[in-house]
Amino acid sequence: MNKRKAKFVESILKKVISKTMTAKEASIKLNYARQYIYFLLAKYKKYGFSSLIHKNKNRAPINKINDEKETKIINLYKTEYSGFNFKHFQEMLLDNEKIFISYCALYRILTSACFVSPKHHKKRKVNNTHPSRPRRHCFGELIQLDASIHKWFGETKYTLHAAIDDATSAVVGAFFDKEETLHGYYMVLKQILENYGIPQEFYTDRRTIFDYRSLDEKHKTIERNTFVQFKRCSSQLGIEIHTTSVSQAKGRVERLFNTYQDRLISEMRLNNINNVEDANAFLQEYIKKHNKKFASSIDFDTSLFAPAPSEDDINLYLSIEYHRITDNGSSFSFKNKRLQLIDKNGEIVSIPPKTKIRIFETLDKGLLAIYDSKIYETTISIYVKPEKEKKKGEKYIPPANHPWRRYINSMKDK
Repeated sequence: MNKRKAKFVESILKKVISKTMTAKEASIKLNYARQYIYFLLAKYKKYGFSSLIHKNKNRAPINKINDEKETKIINLYKTEYSGFNFKHFQEMLLDNEKIFISYCALYRILTSACFVSPKHHKKRKVNNTHPSRPRRHCFGELIQLDASIHKWFGETKYTLHAAIDDATSAVVGAFFDKEETLHGYYMVLKQILENYGIPQEFYTDRRTIFDYRSLDEKHKTIERNTFVQFKRCSSQLGIEIHTTSVSQAKGRVERLFNTYQDRLISEMRLNNINNVEDANAFLQEYIKKHNKKFASSIDFDTSLFAPAPSEDDINLYLSIEYHRITDNGSSFSFKNKRLQLIDKNGEIVSIPPKTKIRIFETLDKGLLAIYDSKIYETTISIYVKPEKEKKKGEKYIPPANHPWRRYINSMKDK
C-alpha cells in the first residue's frame, strides 16, 4: 500500500492495540479479513510503520524498458520503418533488429511519441450485408483469382495478380505486371502448376479474360481476341471457371490485397524495391513468409490438386492460339513475317494451299504449330510471294454525260 493509506491503516491498528476498537470492527472499517488484521498487527508491532508500505515502492520494475532502448525504437519507427502498422513493426523489430517487446509496451511508447498506427483510422462495418460463405474443405478444391492495381513500389502503378486457396487462405501464386493482362494470369497459373499441381476450380470476377461474350459472332475470331485463351487453357487442363460480379463473394482474395497494400508495400520499400523484376523476385520469398503467418496448415493427404503436366506441356498449355491459312508456298503470315513449318529433321513441311493450321505462341515466346494432328516448329520462309502485276491501260477519261461532269457544269452556270 502507498504511504497515505499506510497512515490510515496505522491509525486503525493503534486503536485495536489500545483496545478502543475490536479486530472485527477494524476488518469492517478497512474491508480486510480478520485474519489479515491479525497479520498486519503482528508486522506493525515488530517492524513499525515501514512494514505497512509495499516493498516495491520507489523501485523500478524488473522488466522496465530503459530509456536507451525506447529511444532506439522511436528512431527506427521514424526512419526505416515509417508507415508500418504497429503489429507489423513489432514483428520487424524481432526479426530484423532482434528487439523483443510486447505489443502493449510498443503501443504505449509509440502513442506517447505522438505516432498513430495506419490502421487506426479505418472503421469496420457493423452491418454485414454479405454473409460469409463457408470455406471449402480440401486444399486445391477452389482457388480465388483477382488483380489489384496500385502504387506497389515507386511512383508508377502496377497490377498485382494473385491466387489464394479457399480452404487454407494460402497464397499459391502472385505476379506483378504493368496492367491486368493474360500474361499476368498465365504466370500465376504457371506458379500453381509447378508448385502444387492442377486445381479443381477457379473463382474469378466477370472479366472478359475469364468469361468472354461476343457481341458480334460473325466477326469473332480467335486471333482477333486473346481473351478466350485463359478459358481454353483451363478447359484443356480440366479446371472449371466460375465467375461472379459481386466482389464480396471472393472476399479472401479481396482481403489479401488489403493486407498486401499494408504490409507488402512497407517491406518492399524497406528492401529498396523500385522495379518490376526485383518486385517479382521479392514477391516469391514474401509469399512464404505471408503463408507462414496467415495461412492455415495444409493437409496434403486430402489435397485435390491433380498431378502437374511436364515443363514442356505447361509451356504449351500456357500459350496464345492463332489460326492461319497457308498460301501456295506452304507459308503463312504471322506478325509481319512469312513462316513455314519444319519437321524433326529440319526440313520444310509441304502443305496444300488454303489449309487452316493452328499456331501457338508459347509462354517463352516460342512458336509451335499443329497440322494434321502433329506438332511442328516454325522457321522464317524463303518463299517470296509474287506480287500481282498491275494491268497497263489507257487513262480513263469520264464521258460528257458523267454525273461528275454534269455537277461541275451546273456549278459553272451559277
